[in-house]
This record gives sequence, structure tokens and C-alpha cells, in this order.
Amino acid sequence: MSQNSQWNAYSAGNKVYGGGRPMPTVGPVDPIGYAERDAKKKRPLWQNAAQRRLMAMKKNKPMSADALRPIG
Repeated sequence: MSQNSQWNAYSAGNKVYGGGRPMPTVGPVDPIGYAERDAKKKRPLWQNAAQRRLMAMKKNKPMSADALRPIG
């Protein structure tokens, strides 16, 4: 970032985002994305573990922690 940047992560007070907006998201939000996220979190833990193992094997990483961790 340049020296003249207005953004400072350590500063106190209100932040100003692009265009002088006080918030990064202004306006209507599509709730479908939240529903998908919540549905993934509600899956049983063994399904999440099985998905991680499957993805590790698809990426050809059979010795990764996700592939070797027991399911169940």
C-alpha cells in the first residue's frame, strides 16, 4: 500500500470504504448464500470427514492428514 493510503488496520474510529461508504456491504443481501453455508455446517461430522478424505484422494495426496484421518 502507498504511504498516502487512508486505510490503516490499526487505526481507531470509523473506517471509510471505497466511494465514501461507511460499510463494506450496503443494500440488499441475497440470503441463498447464507442458507448454503448453514446447510454445510449442519452436516454430520463424519460426512465432513468423508468429504475431506475424498478431496485429498482426488488431489492425489494419499499421505495427507485428511486422507489418513479415520472416519467415524
